[in-house]
Amino acid sequence: MFIRKLKNGNYVFRESYKNPITNKWHETSCTFGKNNRETRKQAQIILDKRIRTKLIELESGETDITFAELKDKYLEIAQKQLAYNTYYRKKTTLNKISSEWGKDTIAKNVTPQFINKYLDNMLYGEHPYANATVNSYKSCIGVVYEMGIKYGYISNNPIDKVKISWKSESLKKREEIENKYLDDNELERILKDCDERKRPDLKEFFEWMYLTGMRCGEAAAIQKKNILQDKDGTWFARVRGSLITIRNEPDPSKRHIKTKNAKTYAGDRDVTLPPEAITIAKNHCEDKKANDFIFTNNWKTSEGYFNNSKLNKVLKSIMKRQKIKKKLVTHIFRHTHVSKLAEMGVPLYVIQQRVGHGDSRITRRIYLHITKKVKKDLANKLQNFSIENNINNSNVTNINQYKKISH
Repeated sequence: MFIRKLKNGNYVFRESYKNPITNKWHETSCTFGKNNRETRKQAQIILDKRIRTKLIELESGETDITFAELKDKYLEIAQKQLAYNTYYRKKTTLNKISSEWGKDTIAKNVTPQFINKYLDNMLYGEHPYANATVNSYKSCIGVVYEMGIKYGYISNNPIDKVKISWKSESLKKREEIENKYLDDNELERILKDCDERKRPDLKEFFEWMYLTGMRCGEAAAIQKKNILQDKDGTWFARVRGSLITIRNEPDPSKRHIKTKNAKTYAGDRDVTLPPEAITIAKNHCEDKKANDFIFTNNWKTSEGYFNNSKLNKVLKSIMKRQKIKKKLVTHIFRHTHVSKLAEMGVPLYVIQQRVGHGDSRITRRIYLHITKKVKKDLANKLQNFSIENNINNSNVTNINQYKKISH
């Protein structure tokens, strides 16, 4: 390490390293206000890290990059590629993994056995996670290693040989579908609770999601200019983007933004509005400008916007007050919309287009569950469907009509 005093009294600390590609020497430096044992020690740590980072970028194949460093490089790229909420979830998950593995864990030294033990502990440890959650952790680890292979930091992805001992969730899966949507009584109790709490803004927002099948972010992002009428007089809402909340953003004017596109490739769509939704839209469009969001959250700390995570907390309170056993989240209105369309006999592909699902496991399962139930009800009704019964019922009806006329 070389040290030189500057004219302003500061000290510049320099270290050289050889570029393995050009075979030429380069320098990196840092500056401190003092030159003593402590600052020299700090400078050496900083310079060593900078050189190591630079060499990792230049080398290919097996490097000593840590998982934490590899994770940071992945997140830097992912931030530019992924939707904000998706990026934030991956960032949270990967930061947790990195913290639990330790910042000095060398990425290439992580084995499939190590990952197996880590994920199995998540499944069967003191605070067990669901299969789906653990699978998302596995996926996050995998994409970080794939990026590392792509850019030459490592040569193997240990996740390829990971074999997780998944928990049996057959009973849970059988029970969960009916808990994904509301029956008429449950919906009525939720809306009644909004009335009792004097929250018409909340009630109509829930009604809108139920009537249109929109996601919470999509519904919150509907602007006056998105409520349209075609040449045949049919009213529809144009879904183009979602309202998201930027976490830790100090400026309230930048905290809530509408994305340019919907959550998925199938999400950008036009949603035909039923009569009740048309009424809600017209009422909420009054005295608003074209770019104004039609729904306003009147709760004093909401800043005027509907937020998915906060609404889920509201629904949790409603669930307790109304003694509803199902887990209430905003998506339940969307799933209920799917169940109602299935009851009406609307084809699955039409429902998927309406709710903006390219391919949703839950939508398919709700649809199949409802259609099976409808078929079973029909089969029960057909037990009394016969020529004799129909003729007898017809004769009874005719006799009763004759008696009314005679009198």
